[in-house]
Formats: sequence, structure tokens, C-alpha cells
Amino acid sequence: MGIDMDSERIRVLVAEDNADLAFAVRELLRTEPDIDVVGVVGDAASLCESVRTLDAQVVILDLNLSGGSSVPAMQVVRRERPRTGIVVYSGYDRADLASALPSLGDCECVSKSGEVSELIDAVRRTAQKNAAGTGH
Repeated sequence: MGIDMDSERIRVLVAEDNADLAFAVRELLRTEPDIDVVGVVGDAASLCESVRTLDAQVVILDLNLSGGSSVPAMQVVRRERPRTGIVVYSGYDRADLASALPSLGDCECVSKSGEVSELIDAVRRTAQKNAAGTGH
């Protein structure tokens, strides 16, 4: 499953405070012909500004960034840029995520311990839903 190669590439912002993991995710996504990593941030304060200035279509989001929870920052993004999709990429299990997810609206969840193909597929599904206006 993929995006039509004649269409615009999916603009992705990676929000992850573990520098090694952020680098690995960025490098993984760079190998995909339909995905463009437009930035990487490691703290909640940078998240909102980067989504605005980099015009990200999808944010791959670690819920706990340097400086605190990323949930409040993403709530601001949801208000200001409602068509930006979210893929929560977390080491937490689903029970732990359940309390944060309602405040984020419609989003995909991918475990950091899962297959990397799950993350790529989630990015594509999120971009497609938001392009069709069916996300959130």
C-alpha cells in the first residue's frame, strides 16, 4: 500500500527526545520514496513551532519529550492545524496510552517494540485519512 508516486510526498515531523531513536526513525523514513522527513524535535517547546513552520502533514510523536509531556503541545497543534495527523510512537502499552489518546483526537498508535513496517504504514494511513478529510 502506498501513496500515488505522482502526488506530493508526505511531510513528516519526528518528535522524539532519544537522539539515537530519532536518528534511526529519520533514516528509516528517508528510504521511503513517498515520505519526506522535514524535521526532528526533541522537546515539547519546539514541537508546536516546528509543526507550524515546517508544514508537517504527519507528526510521529513520543508522548514524553524533554521538558515534559508532549500532549499539551499537540493539543495546541490540533487547534491551530487540525489537518496535521498524529502517529503516537511509544514504548508504553495501550493501557497507559488510553488516558492520553482522547485529548489527542483521532490518531494512530504504534509500539516502539513493534515492526518498523507498522510505523511506515501508520504514517501513510494517517496522511491518506487527513488528505481525504476523514481524520480527527
